[in-house]
Amino acid sequence: MAFFLFPFATVMLFSSRLVRAIPPHRVVLTAYAVTLIFTFVLIFTPWWGLFVVGFFVIGVASAFITPVLQVILKALIPPEELGSALGIYATMQSLGLLSGPLISGVASLVDWRLTYSVIAVAIIFILLVRVPNVPAPVTEPESSSGPVRWIPLFVYMAGGFVVGAGIFGLGFLIALHVEDQFSLGPVGRGLVVMSGGVAALIASRRIGIAADRHGAHSVFAVSALSGTIALAVVPLAPTAWLVALAWAAAVLAAQGVQMTINLLVLRSPRGSSLLSTVQAFRFYGSGFAPLIFLPVYQLHSGWAFWLPALALGGVVLAHKATSSHR
Repeated sequence: MAFFLFPFATVMLFSSRLVRAIPPHRVVLTAYAVTLIFTFVLIFTPWWGLFVVGFFVIGVASAFITPVLQVILKALIPPEELGSALGIYATMQSLGLLSGPLISGVASLVDWRLTYSVIAVAIIFILLVRVPNVPAPVTEPESSSGPVRWIPLFVYMAGGFVVGAGIFGLGFLIALHVEDQFSLGPVGRGLVVMSGGVAALIASRRIGIAADRHGAHSVFAVSALSGTIALAVVPLAPTAWLVALAWAAAVLAAQGVQMTINLLVLRSPRGSSLLSTVQAFRFYGSGFAPLIFLPVYQLHSGWAFWLPALALGGVVLAHKATSSHR
């Protein structure tokens, strides 16, 4: 996954700014076309080196798809309903994360190449149906409506990195924890980890609606604080099902943080151009999570969860300090 994740996150640092003068639907369709070509490479190549190159290129292409789809949503949806739309978008992402292992597992029983064949079919469907035509972000009046507010953006970058490393990237550590503490087998570990995805699938849209009704800043703060508490509870939970509940709450909170970050950035000056830059830190966090927290877990299992909880609490305080002066 490193061959996908790190080029994906690195290109996201500048992808939405790089294509700000190009109509978003063209960017998305081109990126999907590139992804389709290299998906066929993954299916048919007999060489490991070319397989790795395929993953790398798909990661680069995905760096344009993920943020630009949300730019399209911004162009299509009334501002007062954008949170709800991003919530639905997050729900579909959660569905993909949940169904992906199931589809790949079933496909691998026949032939592992079928996994990529399913992806190819989905991309062909998107290319045939296409995405809505919207103007390039650089043509929007708000794109030059004021100076970039860098201090809040730095807080959002930090928040994205913390939830990426300290929640989204900790699924492996949750599985290790319930195996060590409760001797759960593969199925039990999988169910505990999956509880987070199920919670996000069920409730992401409600978080988006709450952001529209009560304000993205309020939902950001509540989500980050909830994630802090949930992470702190994980190593203290006396049963596996309580760990699953705490983990579900943590993932849902992380989804709330990420969703409101996206919403706040999109609503800020030049937000469409800066969205991918902010989002990149979430994926860098996920990529670095094992390097950061596995050594901590080996020293003391509790602190592998308490440290990200403290970091998320720090994000809450930083957000409060910056939002009070906005």
